[in-house]
Amino acid sequence: MDRSRASVRRLVLAVFLAAAASACQVRTVVTVDVADDGSGTVEVAAGLDQDALSKVPDLDDNGTSDAADLEALVRTDDLLAAGWKVDTPSRHPDGTTWVTVTRPFGTPEEANQILAQLTGPRGALKHLHVSRRDPFGRTQFGLSGLVDLRQGLEAFGDDGLADDLEGNPLGEDPAAIEKRTGQPLADSFRFKLVARLPGHTRSWSPRLGDPPVRLDADGTVYHWPALILALVAAVCAIALVLLTVGRALQRATGRAAGEPAPSDAKR
Repeated sequence: MDRSRASVRRLVLAVFLAAAASACQVRTVVTVDVADDGSGTVEVAAGLDQDALSKVPDLDDNGTSDAADLEALVRTDDLLAAGWKVDTPSRHPDGTTWVTVTRPFGTPEEANQILAQLTGPRGALKHLHVSRRDPFGRTQFGLSGLVDLRQGLEAFGDDGLADDLEGNPLGEDPAAIEKRTGQPLADSFRFKLVARLPGHTRSWSPRLGDPPVRLDADGTVYHWPALILALVAAVCAIALVLLTVGRALQRATGRAAGEPAPSDAKR
């Protein structure tokens, strides 16, 4: 399995398993940000509150579960080696600790390669695709794909994480988590995908167990200098046509009134 793909899954699951131990909510946000020139970033962010952070496995055996353990569980070294930028876990004013990883791309084709690493063809995010079209005077960008959370959080799992957590990618059986916390996993896990395209932003927030959600968003960059030049050229062409027609009508009107034709006037 691709190491960066596995580590992105770890980011999602590591945050969830901590929250599952304390019946808290987890927020995971995937953002695809496309600039006017087709470059941009793919960002995966996951956050949990202080109580949930304290339930992260103490992987460094220092007696405290903290952001360092969360960072170790995600295996940031794998992400860095694959070209991802990994921000140090940071605590926001609302008390949520966020882990954010970002990877830049230069073209939509590069974006599609990165998106394919997030969960794989059988994972939660399927066929994510950034497109680009260049009709005259504008550039059109699109994001399409499918979010399928019918498998639950297992769609984000990987064998390496299961080994770290005694064979189960969630740390324990999903039914046992729901029984202990007294709430469905769908109430603990919040997922959001955001498409930021030039001139348009759209987001989707499916729940665990929901039917697949089809993604379809588009944005347009208008190239105004080219459009203005085309408009000026069109106006000039129309003016030329009107001038030509006007002169032709003037000559025809003159002949109908009995004015001598130019050849007669010279005699």
